[in-house]
Amino acid sequence: MHRFFTAPEQFPSITGGDAHQIKDVLRMKIGEAIELLTGDGLVHKARLTNLAKDRIDCEIISSGPADSEPKIKVTLAQGLPKGRKMDLIVEKCVELGVHQIIPMLTERTVAKEAKLERWQKIAKEASEQAKRAFIPEIKVPAKFSDVLQLKDQFALALVPWEEEDKTSLKQTLAANRSARAILLLIGPEGGFSKVEVESAIKAGFVSVSLGKRILRTETAGFAALAAITYELG
Repeated sequence: MHRFFTAPEQFPSITGGDAHQIKDVLRMKIGEAIELLTGDGLVHKARLTNLAKDRIDCEIISSGPADSEPKIKVTLAQGLPKGRKMDLIVEKCVELGVHQIIPMLTERTVAKEAKLERWQKIAKEASEQAKRAFIPEIKVPAKFSDVLQLKDQFALALVPWEEEDKTSLKQTLAANRSARAILLLIGPEGGFSKVEVESAIKAGFVSVSLGKRILRTETAGFAALAAITYELG
């Protein structure tokens, strides 16, 4: 069953691009069923009752709590990559259950442009595809030093680093099974500088290894997030 998010103020109707998709792309008919969400943790089964040019009206059949969200809330602070790599990172990390994403500016960040509106749209579409209960927020870009200051808001803060050879992500997660809010830092192309990692450790972050292979920036977040949700959520 197709799932769509709609603004609370227009619930249970749908407008904009989703209305176009239902009417002109999916070619759905009056009487067909969909799922509607407003981001409040509930999923509403609905029936299409009116297909106007730019508005779809629905009748609610039943409502209940959504069960598709992980128990663990992971915030990904992603070193802003070049090109359209961030599109892929947003899409796949939302599918994997990320709670929110902070584009991050680091010493080795080359990318200068943040496409928040585009990334939020990708997050919405990925949430619908993955049948999530809410749409993760893509925050405004933040400096590395500012992200470090968020550490106390989380039960566990992690900085994967290719030079870490003592502490693995698996070991750290095993020692923190009660953690329910995690901040995960991922470096840009070229990774974090040694000074940045030392600053993160001084701020209370745990430096961890993701394995013996060096991962690209657009892969590291997927790998770490998948491992975290598998182990804890």
